[in-house]
Amino acid sequence: MMTPHCDVTTAVAVVALRTAGLVDPVGIDVAQPRLSWRMESDWNGAAQSAYQVLCATEPKLLREGAADLWDSGKIASDESQHIRYQGKALKRGVRCHWTVRIWDEADVATEWAAPASWTFFDMTRDRDWQAKWITDNSSSPWLRTTTELKAAPARAMIYVNPLGYFQLFINGTRVGEDEFAPHVGQYDKRTFCITYDVTDCLRPGRNAIGIWLGSGWNKTGAGVSVEPCVRAQLEMVAADGEATTLITDETWRAHPSNRSYRGKWCWNQFGGEEHRGGEELPEWADVEFDDSGWAAATLAEMPDTPVSAEMLQRSRVIETIQPAAVTKLEPGTWLVDMGKAMTGTCEIQLPSGPAGHTVTMQFGDHYEAAPDKAVGDINSFNQVSSYVFRGSGDEIFRNRFNYASFRYILITDVPKGELAPADIKSHFITLDLPVASTFSCSDETLNRIHAMMEHTLRCLMLGGYQVDCHSRERYGYGGDGQSSLDTTLCLLRSDTLYRKWTRDWLDGQKADGELTYTSPVSGHGGGPFWCGFLPAATLKHYHHYGDIDLVRRNYPAIKRWLEQAQSKVVDGLQAQFCGGWFLGDWASPKGVNDKENAHVFIQAYMVYVLKQAAELADVIGETADAATFREWATARASAAHADGFDPAGKRYGSGDQVTYVLPLVAGVTPDDLVEDVFAGFEKQLMVEDKGHLSTGLSGTYLMIQYLQSIERHDLIYSFAGKTTYPSWGYMLENGATATWEHWEGVRSRIHNCYNNIGSWFIQGLAGIRPDPAKPGFKHAIIRPAFVDGIDYVNASHDTLYGTIQSNWRRSADGVTMDVIIPANSTATVYVPAKAVSDVTVNGQSLGEADHVTFVRMEKGRAVIEVGAGRYEFRAR
Repeated sequence: MMTPHCDVTTAVAVVALRTAGLVDPVGIDVAQPRLSWRMESDWNGAAQSAYQVLCATEPKLLREGAADLWDSGKIASDESQHIRYQGKALKRGVRCHWTVRIWDEADVATEWAAPASWTFFDMTRDRDWQAKWITDNSSSPWLRTTTELKAAPARAMIYVNPLGYFQLFINGTRVGEDEFAPHVGQYDKRTFCITYDVTDCLRPGRNAIGIWLGSGWNKTGAGVSVEPCVRAQLEMVAADGEATTLITDETWRAHPSNRSYRGKWCWNQFGGEEHRGGEELPEWADVEFDDSGWAAATLAEMPDTPVSAEMLQRSRVIETIQPAAVTKLEPGTWLVDMGKAMTGTCEIQLPSGPAGHTVTMQFGDHYEAAPDKAVGDINSFNQVSSYVFRGSGDEIFRNRFNYASFRYILITDVPKGELAPADIKSHFITLDLPVASTFSCSDETLNRIHAMMEHTLRCLMLGGYQVDCHSRERYGYGGDGQSSLDTTLCLLRSDTLYRKWTRDWLDGQKADGELTYTSPVSGHGGGPFWCGFLPAATLKHYHHYGDIDLVRRNYPAIKRWLEQAQSKVVDGLQAQFCGGWFLGDWASPKGVNDKENAHVFIQAYMVYVLKQAAELADVIGETADAATFREWATARASAAHADGFDPAGKRYGSGDQVTYVLPLVAGVTPDDLVEDVFAGFEKQLMVEDKGHLSTGLSGTYLMIQYLQSIERHDLIYSFAGKTTYPSWGYMLENGATATWEHWEGVRSRIHNCYNNIGSWFIQGLAGIRPDPAKPGFKHAIIRPAFVDGIDYVNASHDTLYGTIQSNWRRSADGVTMDVIIPANSTATVYVPAKAVSDVTVNGQSLGEADHVTFVRMEKGRAVIEVGAGRYEFRAR
């Protein structure tokens, strides 16, 4: 690519170009997407002073004077995130190529970055489509057509808008690597279209296009109840500019496939698939396949709901696993242990059997051997699939349109023969979000917990949202989502996830402002903490990614919900307002539902969430709303304190950990009583409960957040490092590879209840935190926790600007901190010291070092401002 003449420095580069947070997305539905990039530099203090973006319809036009879509010119700015495209209006399917160069702090220009690209999708309502909805009214049909092309197209885009899952085939070859596409939505409010660039898939002459449909949330629960159906539109442009469009309509041919959904697609009944080997048609999508015996596709009547691009990474296979053990329990019955928890599909090579013979497979996340019988109990939650033998050739069961959440497979009615680990493989499928952190420390239990957290999040991410568990419910519970919010933001790059998932919550909101407890698939049980996922996710996402557009989009729904809540206030206290449930803490060691303390929890939590809403209102300049929310919070806090505080015992409610912590974290406790109430909490935790948790899903999360905010990491470590019940270490000691639904291990063992500790490894022990005043890690806070009992911590967090590293280690004469701040960002670093003279950086005193400014001493820490770069701090 030609570049304009400039003074080029080889030590600075522009990398990691993204459009709408995605790498080279195809078919995004934003007319003016936001662009981003990173600056890389070899020296300390590196910063961007200006940028220039070029956009063009062809890569060869990406040069000054030739860019035919947009040339921003030189813009004096240090912003490299959320830069809005301001070029010419984009046409559907035409690829927009773009590049950027920047000027550093010395006003020296870089080379142009390696180009990135995106394409635009704009068929958002029925009027925009030529294609018709088609089906064959079975649970997993094949649909196909053929078309004749004079020449291979110069450009070809296909737009697929299904209800149910689908896989696309052209000339017998599957297009893309997506699994269980599209993602889940509230389908009575919005459906999703996926775009594929199929230019290289088509050829001169006859071509076959096939779509294999499967049942999913189209069955029930997501606002619709229909057999899977689809509309698709293939738009081709020849080299001479001639445009041709192929659409789904009644001329397509349809036939039930050899797969059928089995189950009811509802709570505890998500079932599996029946795979009939004798009905396989391997060539069904080939050009030469004779479909003359197939019926014409049936036209389907569908409501005119908005159609959106997912704007999110897809679910894909990230690992293929073979079993750790395969055990014959009795003739015809085998137990497969995959060695770790996972969500996905499997392939099983079965011994030969007669035609029509059926083998059944139960998938479960826990197996309990029975001492008095050969076959124990598997908690499958009715995740059951079957294979019907063809009677000849290879007999291989494969999932295609239903998955399971499992570690164990109990296979029954297997014909005579052997099953070996080589005969079985499972495909671990998850939302393909990049890993955003690394962590290790001197405490191996904490290392194992961190790994378990990351793995559990992966297990719970299939479908474009975060579930409580895939085995039994598959619902996007807000309580679970809020409890694991900070952990997800720390461990995975999740900006696109929360943009999509919070939109699902907006789609599910009722006219009176009521928010549901789960989304998508709105409904089910919860309480204010569950609905409060929306303000919490919006605020924390803003802190991590600086996305003010998301705040503006979500804020009106948050305001309407809180106005509804305020309309149900009686004598300053929150009366029930969100449906038929009103839960406080959930799944504590005391029991599933802590009814005794729910009232104290809810009154304090509503103060907490009003303060979050006030902060969001401030962000977008809604100062009157912010003042109102704070007034409501102050009045609520006063009423909650008067209602729940016991002056004699200096506690709230029963005096459990959760009733001490919630008033403290929400600011319900008056300042002059905070010390006494906290002392009661500390005694309850450390003396009465012997350093163990007595909290559940909600209480544990809020307690960790509060203790971290007041730098009492010693108390967090007291329960985080335990291996006795109840604790994460107890789960590990009892064979867990993912976190459980309940501390004692009942129900699901791949669940989102207790993933709240994961953020502490990054934000607490490593001390890497976003600065709300300069969100998106434009400025970072590095404030590690030097906990007694831990000798070193090595950690990193990948931010929009690059990777922050925070390592520390103890030595005989003090502490050493190794910190890396990415280019074009800055940080405040807290170094343990009694005096500024005790600290050196890169072998120099603080006064001598470049890009380092001492600010103050604070509670045994030297507070130091640093620019981008590498720093070794030593403190005596």
